[in-house]
Amino acid sequence: MNASDALSSARRRLYALPKLALWRLGRLWLRFQTAIFTRARYSEPKMRWMGALGVFGFPAYWVVWALIIPQPYENLGLRLFGSLLFLPLMLVSYWPNRVRAWLPLYWYLAMTFALPFFFSYMLLQNSHQPEWQLSHLLSVFLMVMLFDMVSFLVTSVVGTLFAVLVYALWPFAPLDGGALLSYSAVWAFALISGSVFSISHSISNQARLDAIIAATNNIAHELRTPLASVRIATQAVDRFLPLLADSHRAAVAADLPVPELRESQLGRLSKAMDTIGREVEHANTVIDMLLVAARPIGSLQLESISARDCVLEALERYPFGSQHERSRVSVGICDDFAFNGSRLLLVHVLFNLIKNALFHTGQAGKGNIVLSVHADEGGQRVVCHDTGPGIPPDVLPHIFERFYSSATDYSTGLGVGLSFVRMALERMGATIICRSTFGEFTEFTIVFPDLIRREN
Repeated sequence: MNASDALSSARRRLYALPKLALWRLGRLWLRFQTAIFTRARYSEPKMRWMGALGVFGFPAYWVVWALIIPQPYENLGLRLFGSLLFLPLMLVSYWPNRVRAWLPLYWYLAMTFALPFFFSYMLLQNSHQPEWQLSHLLSVFLMVMLFDMVSFLVTSVVGTLFAVLVYALWPFAPLDGGALLSYSAVWAFALISGSVFSISHSISNQARLDAIIAATNNIAHELRTPLASVRIATQAVDRFLPLLADSHRAAVAADLPVPELRESQLGRLSKAMDTIGREVEHANTVIDMLLVAARPIGSLQLESISARDCVLEALERYPFGSQHERSRVSVGICDDFAFNGSRLLLVHVLFNLIKNALFHTGQAGKGNIVLSVHADEGGQRVVCHDTGPGIPPDVLPHIFERFYSSATDYSTGLGVGLSFVRMALERMGATIICRSTFGEFTEFTIVFPDLIRREN
């Protein structure tokens, strides 16, 4: 490499550094947004009580610190502002759907004001008071319980710096440097240990995943054998039932003394064997869905597969609970294209999409589901569209996150289904997009890039 090539390469690396920095910053911001959303959603069931605590707690403690145990500095206006800030959280159940997307951000702003800012500011104004040192330390441990590591550090730094700025603009009394210096050692330990122990959230997620894998393995082990025995017994009965029926008819024709057994009863016996067989297949398919969704996706043997065949196989194999449930799922446009991937994974991806759509349309008491395959100028894609209740706008950006599940969320159960869907598709080089209008429809679109279109 000559000098000019080396210089050109160095320039390219230099120009790439800002882009890399922006990309890393964007990734960090997305992680922070996800953390904000997840923690806020998990806190939502108790958010009304937290709001009530803020609404009434701020003025109540003004009475304590101003009248009962007077402190050098108190600020009724700041406390009343905190009460007003927490009032919307106390009334969170009355928020309209169009503004609920802002609830996580509002919750974090309120908590940042209430914990790191307010307690830091009041500590600076009452720096020599042990009551406020203990109160500030308590606020740190409350933040450890409420936030993950990134959110804990961000809110602590932002709230504390803002408190320092406000104190610098409106100081009440000079700082007691000695008292703050001795307290800062305890505060630093609480801050560092809190950020370290916040990794317990990630550890708990891994523990939950290990528990799910262990549970599915136990389910498979405990149920596969009896299901196999039921299948063998059913096949044996189904094999010899026609012979027994013919023997009974021959005995009746010969006027032999045999119990009466009508033709309709014989027909129901035959259908019962078919029903038992279908239920065994149903149970085995459900076990397969649990195992595939919970276990890590290993190495894939990619092959050229028909998208239309996968859709039809998913509809044929899906364990519908009833004929009515099956009638709500149909195939729309059915072009075809080939993709390099795993038939098993795509079929189970479709199982998860069908399961979610059936659950939510069933809960809403309305809606049909249409699966379609498209190979046109819009690209090669598989679409699952339902006319059910739709997804709330604050939930929509986060439905593919692992373990994201609550009573009000679109995802159900253990929160691994849609996470598995995204991971499985990414392993095959595909992506999934979700569009939804709350109260009208939900549409999942699986996009396969650079695929070879097949002739119909």
